[in-house]
Amino acid sequence: MPESLIRFMTQLRSIVGTIVLIPITMGFCLTCIFTGLLGFQTASTEFIRLWARLVLRTFAIRFVVKGEEHLPDSGGGIIIFNHQSTFDIPLLMASTHKHIRFGAKAELFKIPFFGGAMLAVGNLPIARDNRAKVMKLYKKAEGQFAKGFIFVLAPEGTRQHEPIIGRFKKGPFIFAIDSGVPLIPAVIIGSHAVMSKRSLNINVGTSWSRTIYLEFLPAVSTKSRTLGEVAQITNEFQAEMTRVYYARNLSN
Repeated sequence: MPESLIRFMTQLRSIVGTIVLIPITMGFCLTCIFTGLLGFQTASTEFIRLWARLVLRTFAIRFVVKGEEHLPDSGGGIIIFNHQSTFDIPLLMASTHKHIRFGAKAELFKIPFFGGAMLAVGNLPIARDNRAKVMKLYKKAEGQFAKGFIFVLAPEGTRQHEPIIGRFKKGPFIFAIDSGVPLIPAVIIGSHAVMSKRSLNINVGTSWSRTIYLEFLPAVSTKSRTLGEVAQITNEFQAEMTRVYYARNLSN
């Protein structure tokens, strides 16, 4: 099939898929508001995972997950990931049956239905320009770890314009140390090509499908670490995740 035709068909899929998913997403949002407010977190997690897998499948996005055994069996934790695409979050939610919740920019929580659903199931609205407010939110969320919640946070603070790893901020690491929960590095490769920052095109190109790779690295305990070590921990995570990211890019 000519590459120009594939590009046209993937562009059409991007538009039609987005339109079709809007009412479907609203339905999932209403369901999650209901289950979340009633405290049915396992049901909420499964609905979230089903929605995420549906989104990925709609746009012919395949994914390969490695290292799920590094996720905590109980007690919760914090996943630190490199952020290059809107599709990083559906990927992480689709990757496991565990209670994945995420921190996202506060503006998203103002979207009708979608924002209400995110709040109801326990996601965190991050005011990126207000560090004091973010730290207060983290403190309030500490009790959620006992429910087995694993919060997904992007230490870069935002999506990167290019397929690189940006400078890490300390906030997520302070959250982990204060809470005494493990940090799990997660390296994502290939999501930038699916949908880069400021692009409205979803998986448009000269091939029908793309594969995103997600690898959870061994968890790191924070129970014996102090806030005085937060800069060192932040730098250690950035160095290790950057090393793995470029090594895996070469192998893929």
